[in-house]
Amino acid sequence: MKAAVGSAIEVRGLCKRVADALGELTILDNIAFSVEQGQSIAITGASGSGKSTLLGLLAGLDTPTEGSVTLLGQSLFDLDEDGRAALRAKSLGFVFQSFQLLPNLTALENVMLPLELSGLEAAGPAKRMLEQVGLAQRLHHYPSTLSGGEQQRVSLARAFVQKPALLFADEPTGSLDEATGARVIEMLFSLYQSLGTTLVLVTHDPVLAARCARQLVLQGGRLVSS
Repeated sequence: MKAAVGSAIEVRGLCKRVADALGELTILDNIAFSVEQGQSIAITGASGSGKSTLLGLLAGLDTPTEGSVTLLGQSLFDLDEDGRAALRAKSLGFVFQSFQLLPNLTALENVMLPLELSGLEAAGPAKRMLEQVGLAQRLHHYPSTLSGGEQQRVSLARAFVQKPALLFADEPTGSLDEATGARVIEMLFSLYQSLGTTLVLVTHDPVLAARCARQLVLQGGRLVSS
């Protein structure tokens, strides 16, 4: 399947069903949408509506029961697990609610890691990215010595350091207080816009969702608004 010209993401007929005690549970049902390159979209909906499952499928971290996802012109599920991992490493960035920093690495080392895994020069770009998110004085601090807001800024720096074509953010302010979360979101949108990244944001926050160009609303595993 070939993506439409200008599309970063093409989703067609996406379904996810799993076995349960009653037989089969439908988590996602016939999801279809596209996202243009450089666009920002928010995926919203109540808990249990399928948001995290959809995000996992878009990133190739899970496989669908039916349907297709095309990222950057590549049919995701035509690739094997190694191929999907290689695509993620090259083109995708991730920001999680729980930060997902490695505790035994400093802030600088955490941001260097994706560059090192790709065989790229790491120290200089990682240092500059941490400076860009206001952590020039925290380069050699370990996650346990950083505040929640600082840890999330490290995760932003790590996500953006390779200038990813696509960024997936899953409740990026969910673990932060309102004021800290607002500062992190300003940085997230500033980086996304300056780098021309395509942003897919999962959130319960209607104010945050409204910052995106489009909102996809899930209800009971179905797309009710796009």
